[in-house]
Amino acid sequence: MESDEELMRAVARGEEGALSALVARHAEPLHAYLARLCGDASEAEDLVQESWIRIARSASAFDASRRFRPWAWGIATNVARDRYRRVRARGGPHAPLPANAASAARTEGGSIARVDLRGRLAELPERLRQALVLRYYDGLSESEIAEALGIARGTVKSRLHTAVAALRRSLGGTP
Repeated sequence: MESDEELMRAVARGEEGALSALVARHAEPLHAYLARLCGDASEAEDLVQESWIRIARSASAFDASRRFRPWAWGIATNVARDRYRRVRARGGPHAPLPANAASAARTEGGSIARVDLRGRLAELPERLRQALVLRYYDGLSESEIAEALGIARGTVKSRLHTAVAALRRSLGGTP
């Protein structure tokens, strides 16, 4: 089985099927990341599509010495950032979670605790939410997060610490 990095080189060469193989491997986790980041599964569908388009267009710029996943998640993060900028420019909300998230989760079989955590995540500033989701939901290392977001590893540590402390405070715990 070819590695993700080998498949990206194949995409850059225009080989048919290489991008499809990457999509088959990573579409679901990428969708899950974007859904957690933006709080809306259907919006995440659009973001995933745009992310794959940008990944394909950027294939020739991919550095095969880097790992594919942090690079691709970085592109997806930028797609989400661009979307938020457009929404804010039109006067829309920053975090697109439904106002009645608790009742929506009840009808979907979700628990109030899960909804409360989703709501608390949505209240975090975007830069903190991105780091937290990449680390604790997607399992990226601090180095991979730094690469995906284009920031220093120390900044990742700081953002994670700040995000966890903010969540603790918002849930009534000690900082």
